[in-house]
Amino acid sequence: MATTTTPATPSSRPTASRCLTLMGMAIMAVGFFIPCIPDFEAHGPSDWRSISERVLGIIRGPMEHVLQARYGPTAHFVTTGAAEYFVCQMKAALVGGLFIASPWVLYQIWQFIAPGLYDHEKKYVTVFVWAGAFFFCAGAAFAYFFVFPPMYSFFVNQQPVDVQMLPSLEENFSFTLKLLVAFGIVFETPVVIFILSIAGIIDPSTLGKYRRYVVVVAVVIGAILTPSPDVYSQCLMAVPLLALYEFGVLVSRMAVKMNGTPLSRKDDGRSRSSHATTT
Repeated sequence: MATTTTPATPSSRPTASRCLTLMGMAIMAVGFFIPCIPDFEAHGPSDWRSISERVLGIIRGPMEHVLQARYGPTAHFVTTGAAEYFVCQMKAALVGGLFIASPWVLYQIWQFIAPGLYDHEKKYVTVFVWAGAFFFCAGAAFAYFFVFPPMYSFFVNQQPVDVQMLPSLEENFSFTLKLLVAFGIVFETPVVIFILSIAGIIDPSTLGKYRRYVVVVAVVIGAILTPSPDVYSQCLMAVPLLALYEFGVLVSRMAVKMNGTPLSRKDDGRSRSSHATTT
């Protein structure tokens, strides 16, 4: 007598009771952020100015040091609008608050998406979130300490002797923040390679095959993100890019070695084996 078989599904697949509707997910998201309201009411109004002043001081530090080295201790930024300084304070407070609260925010994001993931996917999401946060901060720190000083020095030294630079606070804040984000994203290269290797989209041999093209792309990106024409400043961006790519190749080899086969193929193999056993 013929028996009807159905393809087996992984035991870790979320059941119907765990699948949330759009409204349920929205309510859950709101519930995750409700606990922060009392803390904001208690500390936000009194602390946001001190946080914003510290963040503003950090962001304008590289440019301010170069200005004072060129024009003396009286060199300073200027504001060109009535609300410019206040807007910069608000932006700085937001950036500083997100940075300080990033562990809690990442934990809440993890709690929000975890119910919809397979068991074998959850551990990789954890690696992606925390490693991504680390490399993003590392990229921003690298830009702040090693790229900004020579870059701003080049900009300031291009001014004639009889012309004094009076940079706008808002323009400097926006420009610096964009570069910090750009370097942070670039430093995510090993994390992206790891996730793509786990998913089976790329492998170490493919990465090695395109190494020569990566060298050209790294030099071009270094020339774009570091406007100064000297080789030293361009290498400050190109060399870390190449180092991150090579580190990503090692990470890809480790990922393939740890898992044997990519997740998609692994799941297909489990389904085929279960189907054959049932038959």
